[in-house]
Amino acid sequence: CSRVEGGKTALHVACELVRPECLLLLLGHGASPCLHDCAGNTPLDLLLQQIWESPASNLCTKLLLLDSLLLFMPTGFHFAMKQQLREDQQPWQDLLGGSRYQWLAGFAPFSLFVRSMQVLIGSISREHFPEALDGLPLPHFLKPLDLKLKS
Repeated sequence: CSRVEGGKTALHVACELVRPECLLLLLGHGASPCLHDCAGNTPLDLLLQQIWESPASNLCTKLLLLDSLLLFMPTGFHFAMKQQLREDQQPWQDLLGGSRYQWLAGFAPFSLFVRSMQVLIGSISREHFPEALDGLPLPHFLKPLDLKLKS
């Protein structure tokens, strides 16, 4: 991935601009959520900072971005905001919801559903992403609605 101002990757920019469709396409085509910008922040750090600083602005869309990142994050992923999550537990739980908070703070493993989706999405070749999402071997009611990129 090429970088822009501040050493940000396209994933950083998609999070900053709150563009879930761009983020999902980038992740599906192999962009790494683990890369840091010049300030040492991952795209997840930037997104969490935005949620913390302006929770009333586009929270649902920011949580959609967060959910998309979770589907592509490796186990044991390290990010700078983790300590703040642990120090300010209740406000973060209120913002993110209990499960997301527990996963990100490292207090609980991802749910079986999230792990299963990570494996299924990981099995899709980059050339066939996002079209192959429709072919995932799941009943329609279990497919995350937000994985489908509507035109």
